[in-house]
Amino acid sequence: MGSHHGPEKALRYISQLDDARCAGRWKEIPELTRKVAKHAPYRRCLVLTARCEAEIAAYTTQQSTATAAASTGLSQYIPELLTAIDEAGSHHAEDTFQARICLGWLHYELGEPGLAAAKLPKDFAAVALKMSDQAGASPLSNWTQVCLVKGTYLKGSSQEKTVSAEDALHTYQSILPWLGFSKNFNMATPQFKMWTERLLVRLCLLVDQSAETGELVEPLEALRIFRLWYVCWETIRNSGSGSAEAAKYRRLTWKAYYDTLSVILQHRLPYRAGTTDTDNPGSTISEKASLQTTFTSRLQERGELKRVETIYEGLLLSETSFPKASENNQEIEAWAEAVMENWRVLCGPTWRDEDLGEGGKQAVGRSVLDILYRAATKTFHSTQVLRHLFVVHASLAEFDLAFKAYDTYVEIITRGKDRFEKSGEEDVGIDDDSTILRTSAEAIRVLCRFGSRKEAEKALEIGEHIEKWLAQSQHASSASNGESQRSRNVEVDPRALAAAYSGIGISLANWARFTYTADSRTSIQNKAIQYLRKSLKGKYEDPHNLEALYALGLILAEMRDIPGAIKVVKFALSSATKHKSSISTDGVMSGGLPTQFGRERKLIPLWHLLALLLTARSEFSAAEKSCENAFEQFGDPQILFGKEDEGQSFRSEHLNELTKAGTDHLGIVDQMGFLEKSGIIQIKMTQLALAEVNEGSNAAVDLSDELLALYNRLFGDPAHEKPKLQVPITTAPPPKSAVGTIRGSIFRSKSTQRGNPHDPTSRNASIASSTPSTVATQATAAPKIQVTDETGADRAEKRHHHSLHLPHRHHDEHAVPKRSGSKLQKRSSNSLRRSEVEAEKLPEMPSLPERIANSTPPRTSSAQSPGRSRAASLRKSIESSDRPLRPIAHNMSPNSEPPPTGQYEQPPKQDVRLPTPFPSVDYVPPDPHFSALQERCQKVSLLASIWIFISGLYTRAKMYDDASGAVGEALKLIEIFELEVAQESSSSKAFADPGWGGGKSVEELWADAYAARGEILLAQSLKHEARADFEQAVMHFPDHPEAIVGLSNVLLDIYCKVIPLEPSQDALKLDTSSSHPSPPSVPVVSDHGKLTEQNHKEDHGSKKEHISHHTPSAENKISPPDLTRLTARDRAFGLLSTLTKLGSGWDYSEAWFALARAYEESGQIEKTKEVLWWCVELEDTHPVRGWKSAALGGFVL
Repeated sequence: MGSHHGPEKALRYISQLDDARCAGRWKEIPELTRKVAKHAPYRRCLVLTARCEAEIAAYTTQQSTATAAASTGLSQYIPELLTAIDEAGSHHAEDTFQARICLGWLHYELGEPGLAAAKLPKDFAAVALKMSDQAGASPLSNWTQVCLVKGTYLKGSSQEKTVSAEDALHTYQSILPWLGFSKNFNMATPQFKMWTERLLVRLCLLVDQSAETGELVEPLEALRIFRLWYVCWETIRNSGSGSAEAAKYRRLTWKAYYDTLSVILQHRLPYRAGTTDTDNPGSTISEKASLQTTFTSRLQERGELKRVETIYEGLLLSETSFPKASENNQEIEAWAEAVMENWRVLCGPTWRDEDLGEGGKQAVGRSVLDILYRAATKTFHSTQVLRHLFVVHASLAEFDLAFKAYDTYVEIITRGKDRFEKSGEEDVGIDDDSTILRTSAEAIRVLCRFGSRKEAEKALEIGEHIEKWLAQSQHASSASNGESQRSRNVEVDPRALAAAYSGIGISLANWARFTYTADSRTSIQNKAIQYLRKSLKGKYEDPHNLEALYALGLILAEMRDIPGAIKVVKFALSSATKHKSSISTDGVMSGGLPTQFGRERKLIPLWHLLALLLTARSEFSAAEKSCENAFEQFGDPQILFGKEDEGQSFRSEHLNELTKAGTDHLGIVDQMGFLEKSGIIQIKMTQLALAEVNEGSNAAVDLSDELLALYNRLFGDPAHEKPKLQVPITTAPPPKSAVGTIRGSIFRSKSTQRGNPHDPTSRNASIASSTPSTVATQATAAPKIQVTDETGADRAEKRHHHSLHLPHRHHDEHAVPKRSGSKLQKRSSNSLRRSEVEAEKLPEMPSLPERIANSTPPRTSSAQSPGRSRAASLRKSIESSDRPLRPIAHNMSPNSEPPPTGQYEQPPKQDVRLPTPFPSVDYVPPDPHFSALQERCQKVSLLASIWIFISGLYTRAKMYDDASGAVGEALKLIEIFELEVAQESSSSKAFADPGWGGGKSVEELWADAYAARGEILLAQSLKHEARADFEQAVMHFPDHPEAIVGLSNVLLDIYCKVIPLEPSQDALKLDTSSSHPSPPSVPVVSDHGKLTEQNHKEDHGSKKEHISHHTPSAENKISPPDLTRLTARDRAFGLLSTLTKLGSGWDYSEAWFALARAYEESGQIEKTKEVLWWCVELEDTHPVRGWKSAALGGFVL
């Protein structure tokens, strides 16, 4: 108050009056004003103002009754206050100021905002400064401080109603300097807190960057205001005061805070943590900016988002009740959508795991799941929440849970559509048709990219659902003619239709690989082509979709329409498909974020596919150029691979500790996931295959160092990645979390039941019974088999000088290949560039060969040309390295445990204020976050395939010792990985199940290695020893194509007497000295029977007799040697017959050629001719490597 030196009682009563007003004890005001008037009659203005304030307070709480009479009573104070203000003048400045605020409050409550704004001061900051100067050393009274905030709020609110939001914003902001730096909120009075809260609530809602008025302030200034609100909140959160309306506005303020942080996140606007400084830190953050310089800032931004997210979610859930069946909780669904939008950014290409703190992107995804499950407890059959659950579970590689959510989603959608067809009653709560189609297209993409046969069937079923929904949508559209409202609801986005048709086409093309019905394969493929071409029609506004073009080109290639496939791929590579590129975290579900070189990354598999297509026409030089173009499109190799450290090669720590190693030398490959890097490896392998065709095996061997150096650059030194094997311990299952108890009620029991996502043994249980087994074709009296070594003691010392090409010895960690300057800059600098093959290889599953009608025109080059012969022999030994690899989480955090079920570990995120656009056709979905074991499986599969590929190069160059050493490296990797799998699961099924993602199982890896070792022995004419390895391979993986073909050829050689029935004594001695012991999981194959010495002396050149009936009888006596040979022939025929009906063998020319030989040896000449013509057609359009080497994700780009 003023510096009045009145009686002590007067000062005491004035102080008590001030305290009562600040505490809102309005009932005490009449008595206190009486005492003040008695002892300080000169403070008439103060007394009148306090009485009027008490009346206004009573009026605001009694507006529901007798408002007219009360307002009339309040109006009587207006002239009295005006008179009191004039009388007080400047002698009691604070009394005068309080009276003016009271007058403005009076007009405001009487519904006169214009008069209220006119009566209140113009500049509250100037008034505060002036009164502080007048008070001198004495601070302003508490009630005067309340009036400063109160008056600012009243004036700003009045301006919002009468003038403009911009004027109100300036008024609210005028008091912030005084409010932010002159007041301790913890010591503030209740009325000060109340009016400050009201002011900040209104100000925060105005500066919300997602609202139109948010454009009036800079984002950094908005953040400063919201942080002031946070300080205020900390003092009022536990007070428990306020009405339901006040609670609502508090919640909306936190939502505005969250939305503002989301806009800053989405648009990569300047962010500065914990400062009120308003300098602009610079232009919008770009991907080219140094990641190191933004590391700390991003951690703080993530932390602030998380805090705000936790507070808002807690308020929302506590204040929201479960809806009725006919209602929707729109705020809950809007919240789930906001969280998902931020998840798309935080887990997108512009943020790294290191930017997000402990757990990285995987922890973000898990906390989003917690939020979605909690949101589900406040919604009733929300298709939006289920859709989000499907997307996030899939991103975490929890595919079983993802498709439980999707199945529930489809069930609700189907019920709603059926109800609409019958009664015309539309369920406004379900997703619109465009969203349904895009969600289903994404489901197909996930199934075809990461699944096998069982998932291919599921994708086919979803494609049928899409066709049904499209028919229903067309029916609803035709039925709604003339009804504008309904037609608006059934209108489907043309690009959503394009995505749906493309999804159907991909599901059909994928199923054509797995079907056992040979006669239907061609019709399925033709139908797939029709849908893919339909999705590219101009009326669907997406004629340049790279994914559809890629799938179309690939299926045309598999159907041997090489000219048509080349035309499609060249169009995809042309400038017609150039436009803004983006990366999306959830496929076709949303628009992606702009990213540097996004289109170029998408084109890498297309360049690879074009190279293979050109090799099918024997245009090997053009194919080499196509491989180089895949990398030259990035320009300088340093853009793709970064700058190499001086004097040392890249280390594995370089990929895992970016902040320690710096970011100046990083390239685009360091932003890639496992699949894209694997695509680069595959192109390099194709380049080596082409070098072998054009320059010979020795030239390819000389370049094999580059392949290992490339792996070292992309994935680090494998010697440093050795896992630490631990003794398995039994642990109790974790208690059910809040989320775990919710899932059962969200996912309907009617949905397809799937196993534990972390248990790979429960998924493909039915596949074994449905897949034809090549083992079943073996005769009951199998020939005797002896396991032999591929090298032997007498060859162990004859190591070729090319052993230097085997640097990745597990016992020599220093032998790490360096990136050679000359080779990698010329041939490999083009081959060492970033591959964006984000797709993931599908496991090879059975699909019957069709009896063909090839429409491809014959090639001009001779089928017996030297180049063609080399290409065919090359394919035979390197096909096994074309296996697909499942996706792996890049820079995945070592912390694989899910976050707590509480709200404190949830990632804050929300997106732009605009509706989500349809994704760019160049979106690049990142790899899911697979488990640590699955990531290890992918790396082992890739590195083992590299060693086997290199062993093939050495074998054809007649460097057999080096070839054996390369296979030995692969065997070491596989043996260690088998131990890891054994620790993870006690079930034997785990060794045969590759799980989701398209990687290889332990058994298939063993089969690959044994088949490669058999090829080495076969090349040395050690056919009996090779047979033993082929037998081992078939025992591990009964449908292994290379092993079956190699074994069958040996068996046919036995039948034709090209080799004896049993190995010679020297070979047997050689076998006993083998230095390659069988792994524990390999059973020993026993001989079928002992043969006499006479069997070894039979004439190999004698004319063969075709025996049609082999049943022993008096008239038809067959000697044991002849019976054994017949058994070998029949077994070879059975193996090959089954293989050519499987998806891995229906277009495998070597298998068909061996089958033709089996037919010939059986005397079936017409069958032999038919199969040989089919071999000619296959070879005429066969690439230098399999199509799957360019299709790591099947038909999904």
